[in-house]
Amino acid sequence: MKLWTLSVALLSVASYISSGMATGENSFQLALDYHVPKNIAFSCHFGGSSHVVWVLSILEELAARGHHTIFYTRDDHAKFIKNFPTVELVSAGPAIVEKETYKNGIRVLSSDSHIDSFLCIMKALMLNFTDNYLNHMDLFSKKDVDLAICDYFNMACVEASIANKIPFIVTSTHILNADAIAPYINIDFLSMHNPTSKNVPFFERLRDKVINLIRLLIKARGFIKEFRQEQRALGLEPTSGQWHIKFKDSIKMFNTAFGFDPPRPIGPLVELIGPILPKTRPVLTDDLQQFLGSHKKVVYVAFGQHAVLSTEELGLIMASMLENMETGDIDGILWSVRDMEHLFPETLQTRSGQVYRIRDLFDKKEGQSILFLEWAPQVAILHHPSTQLFLTHGGSASVYEALYNGVPIVIYPFFTDQPAAAVIAEENGYGRWMKKSDQEQAIKVVQEVLRDDRYRLNANRFKALVQIRSNRGVQRGADVMSDATFPS
Repeated sequence: MKLWTLSVALLSVASYISSGMATGENSFQLALDYHVPKNIAFSCHFGGSSHVVWVLSILEELAARGHHTIFYTRDDHAKFIKNFPTVELVSAGPAIVEKETYKNGIRVLSSDSHIDSFLCIMKALMLNFTDNYLNHMDLFSKKDVDLAICDYFNMACVEASIANKIPFIVTSTHILNADAIAPYINIDFLSMHNPTSKNVPFFERLRDKVINLIRLLIKARGFIKEFRQEQRALGLEPTSGQWHIKFKDSIKMFNTAFGFDPPRPIGPLVELIGPILPKTRPVLTDDLQQFLGSHKKVVYVAFGQHAVLSTEELGLIMASMLENMETGDIDGILWSVRDMEHLFPETLQTRSGQVYRIRDLFDKKEGQSILFLEWAPQVAILHHPSTQLFLTHGGSASVYEALYNGVPIVIYPFFTDQPAAAVIAEENGYGRWMKKSDQEQAIKVVQEVLRDDRYRLNANRFKALVQIRSNRGVQRGADVMSDATFPS
C-alpha cells in the first residue's frame, strides 16, 4: 500500500514538472481569430421595454465586439435606446396604433374574454403588414444586413429575412415556440393563463383547448382570409395563423430560465439566456431617499407601461393598502400612477370606519405615509431595504427586478403572460395572486406575504438564480448571435 502511494506521488510530481516545462518557451497562447464584422439588425415595433431592452443590451455587447448593430423600431419605442449609444436607431415612423386606439385595445386585453384578447393581438400585429414587410425588405437591402433579430410577434421581419435569405433569430420574453413544448405545457394564447395543465379542471381545459379554439376560428375566419390574400399578393406562403412554422429552423432566444417558465424538453435551437437585466439604473431622488429612510415597511405599487385600471380596481387595491396600514403591517406606500390620478375614487372607507379622501393624498405634505409618483426609479426603490413588498402587474421585467433584490411580490395580472406569472409566483413561494373583485382576499394576500417569512426566504432563493444568470446573460446572448452570423 505504501509503495502504491509513493508511486502515485512520484507520477504526480513528474506530471507537474512536465506541465510546467510545457508552459515555457516552447508554448504559445491560443487567440481568437474568427471575427468578421457583421451588420446585425433588431426589429421590434410592439410590446414595450420587456421585448426590447434585454436585446439592446446584447446588441451593445456585439457593437463592442466590432459589429455594426441597428435597432429598427417605431417612434414610441425609440426611447428605449437612450442607454445604448453604440446601437444605431432607425425609425419606421409613428406607432403602429394611435394612443387612444391602443388604450382601447389594452382594455380588451384586460377583459375576461380570451377570444377577444387574442383577436385584438392578431389584428394589431398584422396591421399594415404589406407596408411593414416592404419596409423591412428596404432596410435589409440598404443596410446590407447579415443577421436579423426579429421579435417573436414581428412577422414582417421574419418574412423579409426569409425572402432575402438572411439568417435570423427570434426573440421573446417567455418560451412560446413549438420546439419547446410538452403535453402538459400551455403556450397558446387561449390557455396560457394556466402555464401548465396542473390542477386545471377537465372542463376548463376542454373550454380553453377545444371550445374557445372553435369559437375563435369562427370569429376570425374573415380576418384570416384577408390576411392570407395579403400574403399571397406579396408572393408569400400563408401561415394559417401558425406563424412559428416560419422559424422552425431558426434559433429562438428567450429572456427567461426554468423556474420562471415550467420545465420541459427543448430543441437544439432553443436558447434560454435570461433573465437579462441592465446593470446601470437611475438612483433615488432626494424625496424618495427621505421617504424610504423614514419608513421601514414600504409597499411599492406599479403596473408597468400598458395596464389601464378602472376606478373600481384602483379602489380595491388602495383599500387593501390602507387596511394593512391600519394593522401596522405597512407604514408607507409608494405608488407609480402614470397619469391615473383622475381614475382614483374620491373617498374610501376601511372596515374600521375610517374615511380617506384619496384625491387629497396626491398633494405632497411633510411626513406623509403615502407618496404618488408619475415616474419612479423602480430598481432603486426595490433595492432599498425599507421596501418589503412589490405589488405588480406581473410583467417579466418587473418580476426579475423584484427578485434580483430579494423582494417578494403580489401580482395583480391583466393579460397575456401575467396570470401565468401569478400562478408561478404562488407555486415558487415568492408571491401571491391578488384576485379581482374580492376585497377580502386582496387584503389578506398582502398581509400574508408581509407576515410570513417564507416569502422573503423564497424571494432570496430566486435572487441567487436571477443574479447568477443575469451576470453573464448578455455575453451568452452575444455568443449565440455571433455564432448565427456564420450560417451553414
